[in-house]
Amino acid sequence: MPLVQITVPAGSIPDDALGTLRQELAASVMRAMGLPATPFFSSATWVHVHEVPEDRASTGDPASRPGFVVVVTALAGFLTPERNEALSAEIVQHVLTAAKLPQDNAGSVWTIVHEVPEGYWSVGPNLTRREKLDALIAEANGA
Repeated sequence: MPLVQITVPAGSIPDDALGTLRQELAASVMRAMGLPATPFFSSATWVHVHEVPEDRASTGDPASRPGFVVVVTALAGFLTPERNEALSAEIVQHVLTAAKLPQDNAGSVWTIVHEVPEGYWSVGPNLTRREKLDALIAEANGA
């Protein structure tokens, strides 16, 4: 909780920028969800990068190349439409910076947010419960 999966065209992001991109994506998602940057929440926020060879991805237009797809999966109730919009804008900037692309390539970054209802996400054998997460957030915030 949460899980970020980014699919990128192979070679589109230099190796030295991938680590920074993963950390920025994790931080942006945690911030959008209102999760404190504690060791618990940081270690529970996963980012997976999937590189796709050029001959393994396409669009409906053979002249056009597919771009970047960022899928964020989060427990339901943490994100609002406003937070999603701000998160999407941050994600686009992180990807464009990592890939060294200009702003006019923003349309090549797609962000998809999936929310999983409580009771449908487990870590190990234990279901993730909102009540427990809220208590951990309050504890981290000194409440």
